[in-house]
Amino acid sequence: MPLFAGLHHINLIVSDKEKTKAFYNGVLGLEIALETTIEDAEFSRGVGLPNTKVLATFFKLPDNNAMIETFQYVTPPGQPVPSTAKANDGGWQHICFQVTDIEKTKKEIESKGVKFLSTPVTIAPDHPHFAGVRFCYFLGPDREVIEILQG
Repeated sequence: MPLFAGLHHINLIVSDKEKTKAFYNGVLGLEIALETTIEDAEFSRGVGLPNTKVLATFFKLPDNNAMIETFQYVTPPGQPVPSTAKANDGGWQHICFQVTDIEKTKKEIESKGVKFLSTPVTIAPDHPHFAGVRFCYFLGPDREVIEILQG
């Protein structure tokens, strides 16, 4: 029997709640499920940081019960993603959204001012697991890596 019933959320630490909402809701079209402020001693104890104040926004994922949970820590402030961060650095590296037409989706996102790191790439047809899968990356407002994938 699996230990987990499913994925609940993915957390993203952001520098500016409004900039994040404009991007994930305005550009990517994700619906806002909830916005709240968390200023609670038990929350602080749970995340291991004293006297936290967090501005939280939760975005619904299509065809999924999971959400993207974004936290802007008002206190204590954190560090931004380094400008030198690369795809092979440790830790969670990116979030991926499945699409049915990668070219159309890329063009729609680009029309809103987003620059992609490359054009869509296609995995070789002889790959045993990912033959023909297409993907490309772009950056969110805090340099978080986002992937769109077809296949």
